[in-house]
Amino acid sequence: MKDLALGREETPHLASTAMAVQSRFFVVTCFGLVFLNCLTFAYHFTGSTIFNVLSNSTSLLLISWSAYHVLTAKESSGFYKVFLMLACIFTGASYLVNFGSFELSDGLKLVSIYSFYVAGRSTPEQLHRFEKRCIYVLAALPLLFKVVGQTKVYIGIEYPDVFSYFPNTNTAALYFSALFFALSPWLGSKVLIAQFVNAAIMNRVGPALATIVAVGLWSFFPLRPQVFVALFLLAIASFGAYAVGALDRLITGLNAIALIWSLDPGTVARMSTKQLIDLTGTTDMSAFFRITHWTNIWQIYSSLGIGGILFGYGASQTGILTVLPLPPHNDYLRVLAEYGLLNAMVFIVFVFGIMFSLKERAAKTMYTVLLIYFLSENLIDNFTSMTLFFSYAGRFTSPKWSMAR
Repeated sequence: MKDLALGREETPHLASTAMAVQSRFFVVTCFGLVFLNCLTFAYHFTGSTIFNVLSNSTSLLLISWSAYHVLTAKESSGFYKVFLMLACIFTGASYLVNFGSFELSDGLKLVSIYSFYVAGRSTPEQLHRFEKRCIYVLAALPLLFKVVGQTKVYIGIEYPDVFSYFPNTNTAALYFSALFFALSPWLGSKVLIAQFVNAAIMNRVGPALATIVAVGLWSFFPLRPQVFVALFLLAIASFGAYAVGALDRLITGLNAIALIWSLDPGTVARMSTKQLIDLTGTTDMSAFFRITHWTNIWQIYSSLGIGGILFGYGASQTGILTVLPLPPHNDYLRVLAEYGLLNAMVFIVFVFGIMFSLKERAAKTMYTVLLIYFLSENLIDNFTSMTLFFSYAGRFTSPKWSMAR
């Protein structure tokens, strides 16, 4: 084989070595995620920051591993390299515009989802049994921690809904959703049953609603007679759920949202919890605070000059600038406000383009759960979940995926 750059013959051994490296992207990535989550387990179990430092270092190594594959990617990934390049340019511009008010680690997490996607798309090798075992280990680790451990990291912090070493059941549900997405070629439609079990165990409106909408969306198209039967059964089930009170939390949230339009975010921030409970008639403030916070974020962002509109007010600055010291709980709004309009446009086209490129219904449904979930949580920060979602989305949308299988 001729090496044009060096003007010499490339030996078969070197060529086969390069191919072997290319074909191990998912094996190394899955093993790295297992190691990362073992470190997370140890960090929460002991409270020792050394494990947190090591886990962050592992994350950087995995991002570098994906970047290596991006640089060596074949021409078939050229179109998606444009998205990665634009994300790097616009995120870099946001950093410069907001110098001193920009969290680099958050910016790197955002850019890495493009990198993992391109890397996964460029190496659509056959599914490896070792990957599957790694994913099973990833599923077992938080369950094992929940049985034997108690987090020492969230003690003294307002995390009323801790699940294992996750800050809340929403992020835990996302984590298992990502595992099911990666397993979809092996398990097929069985992952949808597992996802409903996941949403039921976590007992949160967000995961359950995202799952129902995603399953419903891709089950109804294309329209068939069975779809109308399913709609009829769904209507009966919804009425039954309403009758037994299963939708009470959702209805309460919608009623709380209706009050937002008559209140200023600053007014809400000055009210005591008791006053808010008396006002809304419920102790469940999650939907109320989300809409209040989103309104405040929009007020700040829309009042910026042209530079701020285009490049945002800086990664991880929402909790500092807003009345309520909270992250956005909406990744679409987060990318828009913190990184700017240009980054938001690239992000939205990118993530929805992937959805329409996925062919297998189970994978498409699980990925759609993520896109719906983006509306109400901070999910980009969940490194393992995002790595699995976008690496495997790259693999599943590769033109060579069907041949690799």
